[in-house]
Amino acid sequence: MSGLRWGFLSAGGIATAVADDFRIAGMTIQAVGARDLARANEFADKFGIPNRHQGYEALVNDPEVDVVYVSTPHPWHHQHALLALNAGKHVLLEKPFTINAREAEEIKDLAASKNLFVLEAMWTRFLPSMDAIFEVINSGILGEIKLVTADHSQYLPHVPRLWEPELGGGALLDLGIYPVSFAVRVLGLPEKAVAKSTLTSDKVDETTSIIFEYANGAQATLTTCMSAAGPVTGVVVGTFGRIEIDKPFYNQTSFRVYNQGGEVIQSYNEKIDGIGRQFQGLHLEQCVAAGLSESPIMSIIETVEIMKVMDALRAQIGVKYPTE
Repeated sequence: MSGLRWGFLSAGGIATAVADDFRIAGMTIQAVGARDLARANEFADKFGIPNRHQGYEALVNDPEVDVVYVSTPHPWHHQHALLALNAGKHVLLEKPFTINAREAEEIKDLAASKNLFVLEAMWTRFLPSMDAIFEVINSGILGEIKLVTADHSQYLPHVPRLWEPELGGGALLDLGIYPVSFAVRVLGLPEKAVAKSTLTSDKVDETTSIIFEYANGAQATLTTCMSAAGPVTGVVVGTFGRIEIDKPFYNQTSFRVYNQGGEVIQSYNEKIDGIGRQFQGLHLEQCVAAGLSESPIMSIIETVEIMKVMDALRAQIGVKYPTE
């Protein structure tokens, strides 16, 4: 069992997926809190969690909890992260981190003032497949990176929250955060970002296409849609070769490395237990144990900067939420 004791703030579907993976890794889920005590008890019974709470304040004030995992819908991420931080807990906060950069800044500043660790649950960054992809990129075998392409498009008309402005709906914030974060990790923050969207009648984006431009001439082309299933693949193209990442690129998946002549020079197809959401939690525990204030893979500063990019993209496409 691990050294940190986790409290799960919310007992929904994403929390269930994360708890499954945490259990595989032998991590300690000490408590769960839900608005409905029956829901908390059901979740706790499934995962053998000893402490059950009705309401989120009771959870964050549980003295047997060291770190809180927040998986409520993102319009409430800011509120619930501040609640946990003010109770003296480290925080793993689901993506998208917040609605906007202002909220993200407030979380960052409060965590720093309390010497607490906050990590965006951009779980794809911590997967073994991503470790292998960035080993290839950092080795220089691809040469200078010129182009990144990535898609995250799903057929999701049956998910009501994606279509409601009050719930932070739209493809960009919920789905597009994956290709955006991936491109930023490969190429850095863009010098210029341009977006075009098709909006729903309720003024959230149904389909969005993005181009990132860089001073060295590199570009990223990113697409996201919530009304049609896309390839959900990724490609990193360099002057000496490329990586093609299989669907879904943000999961533990396979990839191939090609040289300039189109020959496969390296393949990857490593399997893992579970989906892979345990690695972000293990990383947080390692960072806390090492006394780090920032993750070397997903720093809170980078999270805030990515939210600024998302704000700029939303301003271009005309999506604004009622809470802003």
